[in-house]
Amino acid sequence: MSNMALRKETPVSMRFRDDDLAIIDRGAALTGLSRTEFMRRAAVHEAQTAILNESVIRLSPDAFEAFVAVIEANPSAPPPKVAERLARKAPWEH
Repeated sequence: MSNMALRKETPVSMRFRDDDLAIIDRGAALTGLSRTEFMRRAAVHEAQTAILNESVIRLSPDAFEAFVAVIEANPSAPPPKVAERLARKAPWEH
């Protein structure tokens, strides 16, 4: 049995202003998706972004110490080409 056969779909009813719905429909048309699929993808993307933004990163004590050591270390000298470019004046500063 495939994963698709195991998925349950639940209908969701929502209310939208006409101007918002027009924008959604235009976006769906431009991407070649149905309104439902366009809205599903947008909602899932926003939810994933919110979850990732709030995710807690867990480290072992050793990994945390290594992380702190790296961020507290003195920065290494940039490669010569990068240093030269950083020293250049911007065209509007001449």
